[in-house]
Amino acid sequence: MNKNGKIGRKRLRMQQAMKEYAAEKAFEILLEKAKGPFKLGLGSGTTSEIFLQILLKRAHELPPFTCVASSKKIFSMSSHALQFMEEDSFETLDFYVDGADEVSLDHQFHLIKGGGGCLTREKILYSCAKYRIIMVDVTKLHRGPIGSGFKRIPVEVLPFGLASILKKIQYKGNLRKNFITDQGSFIFDLDAPLSGTTSTPEACLKIRQVTGVIEVGVFPPPQLLIVGKENSAEVLHV
Repeated sequence: MNKNGKIGRKRLRMQQAMKEYAAEKAFEILLEKAKGPFKLGLGSGTTSEIFLQILLKRAHELPPFTCVASSKKIFSMSSHALQFMEEDSFETLDFYVDGADEVSLDHQFHLIKGGGGCLTREKILYSCAKYRIIMVDVTKLHRGPIGSGFKRIPVEVLPFGLASILKKIQYKGNLRKNFITDQGSFIFDLDAPLSGTTSTPEACLKIRQVTGVIEVGVFPPPQLLIVGKENSAEVLHV
């Protein structure tokens, strides 16, 4: 193996360890804050899957709880062991735990989410949760315009009238190939940061108003941000 390959593998192992630190801390915080029966929203992505494995092993330490999953994958990984609500039955959640693709340090900790294509379900759960916990490794923190680190902003769009919808969005990007969301929709990845705008949240609100756009992958700040580092996890109250 060449030197670059070894460095790459070492970096991946380090990033995995940082995700594990963040997920372990998220469970400890949930354990501390859950004082009685509660409703829990489960996010998607690699860090959320690590959190889910911890939850499956240590669920007995928590008060009774019911879950709702942001993706079919998360549901299939855990429905054998956890109790789930009907997907159309919840009005509010007590907690939502998820990862993020980018955290913007220069824009009040706004998030980019939806790299895995679950942004609409994630945003529904995120918006109705009383307490939102986001886990990231330190590589997900970025300064500059929103999207400068992740390089794209996912937008979920209907297949019907696709060409018309993309024309009205007016920003450059690429339709994600061979990908359909759990709702049967498509993902259009906007090139980020968006050109000609200094306020990405404002621009995303306008994109969201385009008929046929279901959701945009820029999220408001959470209450709690957990940042996995080389040997620990830092907790930021946003």
